[in-house]
Amino acid sequence: MAACITNCLLEWGLDNVFTITVDNASSNDVTVKEMSKKLSNWGTNIMDGDHLHVRCMAHILNLIVQYGLKEIGKSVKLVRQAVKYIKQSPARLRKFKECCESKLITCKKSLCLDVLTRWNSTYSMLVIAQHFELVFEIYSFYDIGYLNHLRTFGSDSSENKDGTSVEDGTSVEDEFSIEDGTTANILSSVDWKNVRSMVKFLETFYVLTLKVSGSNYVTSNTHFVEIVELNLILKEMMTNEDRNLKEMAESMNEKFKKYWGEPQKMNKMIFISSVLDPRNKLDYVPFVIVDMFGKEVGEKLCSEVKKYMNKSTIFTHFI
Repeated sequence: MAACITNCLLEWGLDNVFTITVDNASSNDVTVKEMSKKLSNWGTNIMDGDHLHVRCMAHILNLIVQYGLKEIGKSVKLVRQAVKYIKQSPARLRKFKECCESKLITCKKSLCLDVLTRWNSTYSMLVIAQHFELVFEIYSFYDIGYLNHLRTFGSDSSENKDGTSVEDGTSVEDEFSIEDGTTANILSSVDWKNVRSMVKFLETFYVLTLKVSGSNYVTSNTHFVEIVELNLILKEMMTNEDRNLKEMAESMNEKFKKYWGEPQKMNKMIFISSVLDPRNKLDYVPFVIVDMFGKEVGEKLCSEVKKYMNKSTIFTHFI
């Protein structure tokens, strides 16, 4: 892998490389170390390659959200099964569109089914589906198979860990009858309320992913700011009254701490690039570092960043 990258750099005429951004695969650690040796042999290893390895922020965000979606609530699973059922047949889609016309729904977007390995597709599915709440309700009067499908496949017991549906042999009446006389696993106003809460929650991560994935503008100076914002969001959501969102936030926070909970695991350039942003400098960054990592660890890290920047002449005039 390192040899392949080296050949590409030579072909492109690049011999000065400051950082290499890769995903979190452990094999990339070895690759970057080998690249650092190559650059040292060329005499162009900037700062001895101390900051060569940068872990892809978008990839880590994806891991954090995917981990949280393991705690996804019943309401989201019901929407998934409802969309799946309607999209399985052209006849069902036509009937669904007729229901849209009868309810004067003006949304021109089409239903989309999510891909379980891509959390942003779940976000897109929910964003679109919420516009058709009334349509799903009226559609249930025209297609009894739709209700049976939700009753059969809308429960936690009817879905594998990977999200695929399974038959468990339990009758609809036995499995989905509840004490107050209503029927479980039918999309209700409460479910749609939960879906809208989920959309609002996931929107933060969706927008954040778009920000750090930009290719037409500089993103390195905003990474630490976004990490701090994400930390605050997760802390706030862990106190949410919605049990599903609270559990999701707690799971996400576990992954967050794994990658960004300890400053020793983070490339110092994340902090330094934020300091170099004239909107932040050494006023904002030390404050949020202490707030995020605690006073003892935070103050030590701030001192290290300042010393490093004073030591490196290329940064001195920015401080």
